[in-house]
Amino acid sequence: MTRLVLTRDIYCPLDEVFAYHTDLERSPQHWPNVIACSRLDGGGEAGVAPGARYSWRYRMYGVEFAGTAVVREIVPGERFVFDAEGGLVGTVRCAYTALSPRRSRVDVEFEYDVPMGLVGRAVDRFLVEHRNAVDAERAMDRLAERLEAEVQARLDMQPA
Repeated sequence: MTRLVLTRDIYCPLDEVFAYHTDLERSPQHWPNVIACSRLDGGGEAGVAPGARYSWRYRMYGVEFAGTAVVREIVPGERFVFDAEGGLVGTVRCAYTALSPRRSRVDVEFEYDVPMGLVGRAVDRFLVEHRNAVDAERAMDRLAERLEAEVQARLDMQPA
């Protein structure tokens, strides 16, 4: 199993960061490898809850994987955990911390297995692991940029 840990401080209030980041259907907006993610069990006003299921498609080195994500745990403003099943198997654990009323920290831990047994693990170790780390860092940068741009747009709209 491969483990990847990332952290970003974001100039955006915690409730907005949490709402955006736990809406897995928005993942393709900041995670370039995620081709699509859609809720399988409706959703609606109740929002995300444990047991919520999503269909996802992910591209790595030109190879497309598909599967299901199942929300395992959600503590509003603090923690979000989901499991990936299908083409890639793993767990994503996210922790959220308010640094100030306008700044937040997101900590994300990925644990995943590449398919194909020993061959997959060898390829992962020598090739895929580095690429995934680079892509994950880029995704976290895009997450911060997107949320900070939304905050900046609101500030620009306020009267002087």
